[in-house]
Amino acid sequence: MPIDHAKLAKLQKLSSANKVGGTRRKQTKKTHLFPDEPKLMNQMHKMGGVTISDIAEANFFQEDGNVLHFDKLEKFEVAPKYNVSAIYGKGELKRLDDMFQDVLPQLGSEAYFALSQLDAKIKEFEEAKKIEEAQKKK
Repeated sequence: MPIDHAKLAKLQKLSSANKVGGTRRKQTKKTHLFPDEPKLMNQMHKMGGVTISDIAEANFFQEDGNVLHFDKLEKFEVAPKYNVSAIYGKGELKRLDDMFQDVLPQLGSEAYFALSQLDAKIKEFEEAKKIEEAQKKK
C-alpha cells in the first residue's frame, strides 16, 4: 500500500493541534502546615489523646515578658495520663503589656499575688539599672 506523505503530514498537524483531554499534569501532594503534624497526631493517638473543643484562645506566658497567644485554635489535644498537650494553630508572640487588658479578667487570686511579686522584681531591676547607668556616667 503506497503512503501519501502530504496527506500524512496534514493528519499529523491536525492531531497535534486537536489533542483530546488536554495536557497531563502531575498531581501534587497536599502539604501540611507543619511537616511533623501527622507524626504528632499519631503519637497523641497512641497515648490516648482526647480532643477538647470549644476553646476560644490560649496564652502561654514566657519568662522574658512575652506571651505566646493562640487566637483561633484549630485543635487542642490532651493526654492526661502522660501530662502532654498539643495545640494546633498559628501562635502569635505578643508583649505582656499589649495583652494585659485581655488577660487580667482571666486570672485567679493566686495570679494577683504573683503579679505583685513580679511588679516588685521589675521595680528592683529598674532601680539597679538606674544605679548602674549613674555609675557609668561618673
